[in-house]
Amino acid sequence: MSHFTDPNPDLEDRGEAKYFHGRKGILGRFHRRLKWTEQDPKKGTTFLIQAAPGAGKTALLHECTKLAENTGWEAVRVNTRAIWDTDTMCQKLGDGWTHLLDEIAVQGGFDKWIQIQGAAKFKLPGHTPQSIIERGKDPLLLFLDEAQTLGQQSGQPQENRELVQTFLNSVHNGEMGRPVMLISAGLSATKRAFKGLGVSRFKANCYVELGPLKPEAERKVIEDWIKKDGRAKGDPTPWIDEIMQQTHGWPQHVSAYAQAAALQVRADKRAMTSQGLQAVLEAGRKQRIKFYKSRADGLDEDHRAAIARAFASAHKDQTQTRKAIMESLLQDAERQEASDIFKLALDNGVLDNRNGRYTIPIPSMFDWFIDNYLIKQDPPIPRTTG
Repeated sequence: MSHFTDPNPDLEDRGEAKYFHGRKGILGRFHRRLKWTEQDPKKGTTFLIQAAPGAGKTALLHECTKLAENTGWEAVRVNTRAIWDTDTMCQKLGDGWTHLLDEIAVQGGFDKWIQIQGAAKFKLPGHTPQSIIERGKDPLLLFLDEAQTLGQQSGQPQENRELVQTFLNSVHNGEMGRPVMLISAGLSATKRAFKGLGVSRFKANCYVELGPLKPEAERKVIEDWIKKDGRAKGDPTPWIDEIMQQTHGWPQHVSAYAQAAALQVRADKRAMTSQGLQAVLEAGRKQRIKFYKSRADGLDEDHRAAIARAFASAHKDQTQTRKAIMESLLQDAERQEASDIFKLALDNGVLDNRNGRYTIPIPSMFDWFIDNYLIKQDPPIPRTTG
């Protein structure tokens, strides 16, 4: 039996930010939604953060959950399985819910704990994740990362699909009987996944298309790594300026270069030398390429070449139609295989949907595809950095 699949835990761009700056407008919008939902649970709220890989979705998600906890909300990290599987949801709820789950077990006349392969699991027959959540009283924030996996429905039993659909719509429409919010972060297929499950409209201030950091925030992040983590002596401005020429506000790149800078400064006994800077730039470049390779994992070299070929004649904003990308893929693959390749590229974040057109979302990843996989006789295209 197939289930919703959980995201790969080893991707390089996941995790909270050690030094977080910027996104103040988004955090303000989220904070206001917390207050409104607490005051009137019937308003319901689904807060969606959608972006290309490496844009800092997970870091922003973490900051939102900290903000919720600091204002009296309980925050619980869930995965896609927890939305339809009662045992998984109970495990995610954790020790704070033990008293309530004990009460449910007593009322149902069965034992809560069963040992399976050495691990304690909840068994509450007759209950769903939604019925468990509805029994609570305090404001509850559920946070879901890699939410585009909600769209992976192939082979999913209809019963589980209906549980997911009912749960998401109940939260979205304020039908949980208490203040409950869901904040989700995912790639460009995420909004479409929610739409496929009946959540088609988001309040204007509850949907975020996340882009690069603004220069002032980017500068502060890099400075914190160099000064606070590396404990550098002197003015870090020259290093920051050079690093920003490579990162262009993209949080994954900022983190890779800034961490390398902190390590180099410590290795050089807090000095910032020209040789050290060159070592930082090379280390950051290697981490950046490693990130791109992780995103392209699963795409054979000819698949990557076909995608690069499709963008050789891209629109001036480096976007392309689905038809053009498919035509390139069909030069080397049958239609079903080409369709599967396109979906994999979209799911991995190699491709990103931009208002009905598609792009390789990070400018420097775009260049990496062209430089490494475009056949030499293909016409040149305008170059970018970022």
